[in-house]
Amino acid sequence: MMKRVGFRIVALVIATTAVFVAVELLANGYLYVKDGRYIPARARIAALGNTFIAGMTSQGTGCRYVDTLYPHPYLAFVHHGNPPCGVPDINNIGLFGPDYPSEKPADRFVVLVTGGSVAAQFMSSGVNRTPYLQAALERDYVSPNGRPFLLLNGGDGAWHQPQQLILFLLYADAVHAVVTLDGFNERYFVGSNVRFEFPSNNFMDVNPLVRASYSDVVKRWVVGKLYGRAANSRVLSRSQIAYLVLARLDAYLKEQQSLYTAREKTNVNTMFQLPEGWDEERRIVWADGQYRKYIRAMDAVAAQNGVLFAHFIQPVPALGKTLTAEEQAVVGDLGYRGLYERITRDVLSLANTGTPIFSLLDVFRRNTDSLYADVIHLRQAPDGTSPGYALIAQRMATVLASTWHLQPKRTAVQ
Repeated sequence: MMKRVGFRIVALVIATTAVFVAVELLANGYLYVKDGRYIPARARIAALGNTFIAGMTSQGTGCRYVDTLYPHPYLAFVHHGNPPCGVPDINNIGLFGPDYPSEKPADRFVVLVTGGSVAAQFMSSGVNRTPYLQAALERDYVSPNGRPFLLLNGGDGAWHQPQQLILFLLYADAVHAVVTLDGFNERYFVGSNVRFEFPSNNFMDVNPLVRASYSDVVKRWVVGKLYGRAANSRVLSRSQIAYLVLARLDAYLKEQQSLYTAREKTNVNTMFQLPEGWDEERRIVWADGQYRKYIRAMDAVAAQNGVLFAHFIQPVPALGKTLTAEEQAVVGDLGYRGLYERITRDVLSLANTGTPIFSLLDVFRRNTDSLYADVIHLRQAPDGTSPGYALIAQRMATVLASTWHLQPKRTAVQ
């Protein structure tokens, strides 16, 4: 009797395993035909987020990226250090890096570097976690007040203008200089049917009732937990079936969100909707004007507060680099190339009236290594080092030295 029961259990396990393997093979075949190439399940599941998000939710705690977010009354969202899902070493305003001062310190030359998640990663990359840009400036140049450089991270995931401007407005009297590193997040709103200032999904995530009913909030929480489990599972993170299920659930939630907002008279979409009669060309021209407006506003605030300033358009996979096979597998659709070139050209036109704005599109032109880790972020080792961010830092340091008339240290010694 026991042997018969044992045989049935073994047979059931074998049959279940065979069915799972067969379905997994079918899923692999379907996705291969659909995409025309093989993409590992891990890469697909990770693509539902990005490396910036993955880096904050890979501790095996089951916490999701949204669990690290905290509402901010002016910046929309930052992060927190509260258990169980808080981010270690978060600073006094909910960002990464050193605490922000309340007034300009006399013993440092403080530079605020602001932007989106690329700026945040850039400011966390470097030997011994010292930002590459800070190390380059401190090594090669004397600061305007003769004190050591201190760089503050002013970037976070999905941030885009005017969040950079708002952050600078809050702390313009506490820093000596401000630098922006942006462009990629802004391009999403150039030509779209919503205003340039349309809030990111992270704002809705920390204020879930903005775009969903209570029942949809619960659904999103459940799906988020499933995603966290799958991403941290050795088995499920390698399963194309798991990816297909998660992708379908994600699509379902987005459909429910659209249905919910369609029924409302007042919501985020209606607040930031552009006129229906505007064609794409008018929307592009208008949004480019908004981008330039916020850059000029930062310059005006800087001038009023005696703060040095400079702006950089960040590099993107679609331009300025011959991508390796590894990069081509992770950078996604590059169809934004023409639009990004136009945005860059339009914004760089501010230089004609004296705005210190520079393009970094060619910073990787001669590099043949695999630098990009996903659609926009650069590869970063666990110890914080990153060849890509190091190259950006060196170019920025050279440009800042020329723009701000920094004295080289070798000259100071002589």
